[in-house]
Amino acid sequence: MKKAFSLFAVAVLSAAMLAACGNDSSSDNASDSPSDKDAREITVSAKSFEFTPAEIKVKKGEKIKLVLKNTNGAHGLEIPGYKINLTREGSKVFTADKAGTFDFDCSIMCGAGHGDMKGKLIVEE
Repeated sequence: MKKAFSLFAVAVLSAAMLAACGNDSSSDNASDSPSDKDAREITVSAKSFEFTPAEIKVKKGEKIKLVLKNTNGAHGLEIPGYKINLTREGSKVFTADKAGTFDFDCSIMCGAGHGDMKGKLIVEE
């Protein structure tokens, strides 16, 4: 009985992990629209436990197209202060309308160094 329960638990956990990794339904992964053409494009590359660049500086009021590229593994990019969550590769256009420093991190569990995968969005006046 214990063996059957263990197998069932492993199957459920595996299914949950695969479902999370395969989620392409995020509205933040939308493609370009004609109104995105005037946005400043910033590409962030994600690989095992680091973002490049890890610090992004923009001006308050600037329209930004944030693009996530995975160069090694599956990663996401979440900026809670701007309600942005790119899952896998994709882009999001937003206006940097709040000044300050906003932390971002990987929103997809990517391994042992996941907790160290961080960056900063700095919106200057």
